[in-house]
Amino acid sequence: MNLNEDQLNEIQQMAGLFFSPEDVAVNLEMDEDDTELFIAAIASRNTRNDQAGAYLRGWLLAEITLRKAIQQSALNGSSPSQQMMLNYQRESRI
Repeated sequence: MNLNEDQLNEIQQMAGLFFSPEDVAVNLEMDEDDTELFIAAIASRNTRNDQAGAYLRGWLLAEITLRKAIQQSALNGSSPSQQMMLNYQRESRI
């Protein structure tokens, strides 16, 4: 499925609002086969697939923005935000 730049931006925007891949596919009126390919490409983190790449970028950019806001809140003394940052740290340890 070839999508134009506006459609790829829409995928990225919806992913940044944490819509599910299924909801994005419905919004773009993808048929059943394209929906399955889109969801599979996202699940396998296949950024060579333009649609999946747009989705993953949108989701990650929103996550970065959100974590920055939580970090700033933690630095300003918010105990819940500090706890969230500690949880992020624990989850990402190598």
